[in-house]
Amino acid sequence: MASKRKKINLLIIIVDNQWAGALGCYGNTEHRTPHLDLLSRQGMRFSNGFCTNGLCSPTRASLLTGLMPSQHGVHEPFNDDLSYLPEDWVAIREFRTLPRTLANRGYSTALVGKWHLGQFAHPSLGFEHWVTFPKGHTTDFYDNHVIDNGREYDVKGRHLVDFWAEKASDYLDAYDDDRPFFLYVGFNGPYTMSPTAFGPDPKNPFYKDYECVEFEPLKEHISDKLLAFITQPYDPNASPELDATDAMGMLKALSAEVFDYVRMHNDPTSRANIAAQNAMVDHGVGVVMDALKRNKMEEDTLVLYLSDHGLPYGHHGWWTAGLGFPQVMYDQNINIPLIMRHTGSMEANRVPDLMVSECDLMPTLLDYMGLSDVEIENSPGRSFAPLLRGEPLPGWEQEVYFEHEETRGIRTPRYSYWKRLEGMEAENELYDLVADPGQYENVYGKRGYKKVADELDRKVVKFFERYADPRYDLWNGGRPKLITYRPFKWVQRYGKDWAVDTTLNPEFEE
Repeated sequence: MASKRKKINLLIIIVDNQWAGALGCYGNTEHRTPHLDLLSRQGMRFSNGFCTNGLCSPTRASLLTGLMPSQHGVHEPFNDDLSYLPEDWVAIREFRTLPRTLANRGYSTALVGKWHLGQFAHPSLGFEHWVTFPKGHTTDFYDNHVIDNGREYDVKGRHLVDFWAEKASDYLDAYDDDRPFFLYVGFNGPYTMSPTAFGPDPKNPFYKDYECVEFEPLKEHISDKLLAFITQPYDPNASPELDATDAMGMLKALSAEVFDYVRMHNDPTSRANIAAQNAMVDHGVGVVMDALKRNKMEEDTLVLYLSDHGLPYGHHGWWTAGLGFPQVMYDQNINIPLIMRHTGSMEANRVPDLMVSECDLMPTLLDYMGLSDVEIENSPGRSFAPLLRGEPLPGWEQEVYFEHEETRGIRTPRYSYWKRLEGMEAENELYDLVADPGQYENVYGKRGYKKVADELDRKVVKFFERYADPRYDLWNGGRPKLITYRPFKWVQRYGKDWAVDTTLNPEFEE
């Protein structure tokens, strides 16, 4: 039954670079995640949650807007240096967002943790309480500078995820407002990328639990495509609008990162590190859940736990998310953990098989919280709030869509199809998840799959024709906001006047 409270508190915990298969409740036998396992038993654990893109800034933008990357314009993670932009530049400020919508309806709003959607010094998009750090990329868990409601100070010698958990807990302990709250907690872990996941991490208190574990080796070899990225060509004279020095520097830095992944592959200390970072995230969830419990807020608060996107750590020979070309969209990249709990109001210990996209979350949350009349303009998102309330949910299409620059695709219960932009020298891929659940054999173009491939291709084309915004539709000359990892590809395609979009758009108003 639905809660009798007129306005439900909302707590979102979003983590960084964690695919569903990294958690015990999703079947991982090497990582111990007791707090998340408990949370999943207390609520609903969705087995088919998917992100809209395999990288962090785009997916966080999708969560907060209900839009696809080709609608909100964020196609890649932003660099940490935003000093050349206006001080109030935020990527999605022109759209309806979840925090602004709730703030306009009487909610107290708070962000604690990773932001990575634009300038960070001051609260944005309707957030009031604001504790974050001036980075999107985690290069060190133990030495960081934070912005805490106008104060700035260093957090040294302490894992930053543990710090965020304490600050979120403090917020809940001190909360005495008559208004309902929306608390958005952004843990910047497990972040299974170099340099933080490279080698041992004895500073992490959970590392000792894994340093002697014999992890099951991944059979895949480092992908030739990934190694080929090191020599990926770049034409510094392709466009005067693009900063050739910065672009070349980025490619060199990413190439160095690739070498780290070659050394990390099946390295037992790196595997132990990754397990420990997942354990730290799990511990942080426990800290926040304990704060809800001791403040008697569990029955008044809808909890959503998810990751921004997945991340392979050697699966299919791949590490990280966006370094290769063309982009890969294996389930390790796009299948995310998605757990929802509302104590006393939502059925416990249920595992729906609903195919759910990050675009579906904002309309679902608003619907469940009694705000179904809010319009999210042109959103492809669908509300599954009736399911959360224990009501029938007829007519749900079991499919989700994703994209990353030159790659667009669809995931159904049976197939994963990746369509490449024509002229990008990249082939389409199709995986039959019944015959090949591990996604090892690309059956695109093989006998017996033409009809399926044609139908899935038609769906992908129709979906993006319906929803992509011409301003940000890279497949039709649009421009990404702030960054693309492959500027030379788009300049070659659209001409030397093509450049990324750094416009300061007007702020959304109701």
